[in-house]
Amino acid sequence: MLTETRRVNRFYLPLALLAGMALPFAFSPVSFFPLAMISPAILFYLYLNLSSGRAALAGFVFGLGLFGVGVSWVYVAFHEFGHTSVFVSALMTTIFVAVLALFPALQSFLSVYFWQKIRTRIAAENRALLLLFPALWGLSEWVRGWLFTGFPWLSLGYSQTDSPLAGYAPVLGVYGLSLLLAVCAGLLLQLLRNRSQWKGLLGFLLLIWLGGFMLTKYDWTQPTGKPIRVSLVQGNVPQITKWDPKMIQVRLDTYARLTREHWDSDLIVWPENSMTTFYNDL
Repeated sequence: MLTETRRVNRFYLPLALLAGMALPFAFSPVSFFPLAMISPAILFYLYLNLSSGRAALAGFVFGLGLFGVGVSWVYVAFHEFGHTSVFVSALMTTIFVAVLALFPALQSFLSVYFWQKIRTRIAAENRALLLLFPALWGLSEWVRGWLFTGFPWLSLGYSQTDSPLAGYAPVLGVYGLSLLLAVCAGLLLQLLRNRSQWKGLLGFLLLIWLGGFMLTKYDWTQPTGKPIRVSLVQGNVPQITKWDPKMIQVRLDTYARLTREHWDSDLIVWPENSMTTFYNDL
């Protein structure tokens, strides 16, 4: 154990960074959904061998990799559509990524802090990998999706739209599915570390995935009433004009004209930021 801990302490930051950078590829368009188990499992492995301070740093670096790859589109929004300079766009994106990385940093600190409290007890590792670490992962995602109006981008559950676990989504919701994936990550790591219990652990893991697959066969919704007619209106107005006060009336006239052409619809949907002003001013 001591040799393992020393080895981990030498390479924990590169491991955390690579695990974080790999996780976005579990999502669309790559959709290699097993990474949603593998990447958290690597982070959980680090928890078992790090102090709480180093775990916080590992979590922060993991977050830099995760959000640095996964929300790089923010730079495009700033630079390409907002016409902000390269330097300012890069700076704002870096700050944004660093703030988001604080969530896995805090989660990692708390995980190891509480792990050190229980590690001397019987079956402590099982409790940590299957209960403590997944619970704090799920809580961290929920807080990130709620605090300051929230930013739920890259929650683990969203990566499973094309996997057997998608069957749990109507039952558990995205955060419940994230929690289940974190449990699967703990099971995977425990399976690799505890060969003597591999049958039970593998059976539990397969049971979770089989349960999700079976739930995908169930139709949770069904049509009711008459079909409705829906129109999506896109004004195709350049993004650079959305904050120009002189363009507000032009944009309003454009969307009013396009809406009149579909007045026979039951529902007409305008895009995000079609009107960049307060509704009571329109």
